[in-house]
Amino acid sequence: MAEAIIDLGQLARNIATVRARLGERIKILFPVKADAYGHGAVRVAQAAEQAGVDYFGVANIAEAQELREAGIKTPILILSSSRIAHISELVRTDVDVTISSLEFAQALAAEAQRQGRRARVQIKVDTGMGRNGVLSHDALALCRAIAQMPSLECTGIFSHFACSYSEKEEDRLYTQRQIQVFNDLLAQLDREGILPPLRHIANSSGLVQYENDVTTGYYNMVRPGILLYGYPEVRRPWTEPIKPILRMRSWIVTMNELPPGSFIGYGRRFQTKRTSQIVTIPVGYADGVIWLLANVGEVVIHGKRAPMVGSISMDQITVDVTDIPEVKLGDEVELIGPHISAEEIARKIGANFTEVVLTALSRRVVRVYNV
Repeated sequence: MAEAIIDLGQLARNIATVRARLGERIKILFPVKADAYGHGAVRVAQAAEQAGVDYFGVANIAEAQELREAGIKTPILILSSSRIAHISELVRTDVDVTISSLEFAQALAAEAQRQGRRARVQIKVDTGMGRNGVLSHDALALCRAIAQMPSLECTGIFSHFACSYSEKEEDRLYTQRQIQVFNDLLAQLDREGILPPLRHIANSSGLVQYENDVTTGYYNMVRPGILLYGYPEVRRPWTEPIKPILRMRSWIVTMNELPPGSFIGYGRRFQTKRTSQIVTIPVGYADGVIWLLANVGEVVIHGKRAPMVGSISMDQITVDVTDIPEVKLGDEVELIGPHISAEEIARKIGANFTEVVLTALSRRVVRVYNV
């Protein structure tokens, strides 16, 4: 009933743009968590691997296993903290495991020793996100302890920005404080001879807005996610070639002419003021058309915008095409694309992040890949 068409050639071009900007010294970790932000993790990872990304980032062991089972050989970092119940799988699977506590490190080391393996780990430091990661004042002790665990190989250390997308002065100062806190820790690790090989803090907006700070000195990896999918949260001249890789379409399945005063949808949230041509599109909130778009969302038909009217149903939306007289049954409808971007939709629903729209796309929206 709906298709998401993903341009893997544009993905490769986006990666090439970032690679050209960074040079070869800085590694690129490409987050493909949440089914590659709704784009389809396996196919996107396969294309990105061919394009030369250095690492993939996932949220959990299941996402990592999906990539490995599909034949992905590139290193994978599980970006989030894992459950202790999954430790046996974490050791067996060829991944880098995020460490945020001594307790988890000790449990992982014990399991790795039991299996006769050496588990790869990266230490996550909370420099101001307040979510997960070892607190910055405890990080040195954790790094020292892990350095003494022979069954663990510490491949990296990283942190995460809280508001790098913001250009407000107070948020910029907060981000710069995060960088300084992390820099101080890296310098201490260097002095003690236990500095991990990979050091990274920058997400997409962090890379664009704080490029010099996060790609020099100790830093040698960045984590551009939404940037590579085609949506720079912060724009600079060098990001202009980066374009969205996804468009979403459906088709008109019913048409009805309703008289003035007709109510449409659950809750009677829209009433026609004139004789109106109303069409039904077979997608709804179960497909990722967020319910907040009721009476504010739009679609494009024949290159012209038409408003969504009434509530968003689970499987259907209704659209007023009265001002597009050439519309007929079966016509293609643009839901996301060159005329209506995911970025615009995010703004309409009051979301700070484009990912909110993209990750909402359900698996029943068929993914079609162009190379």
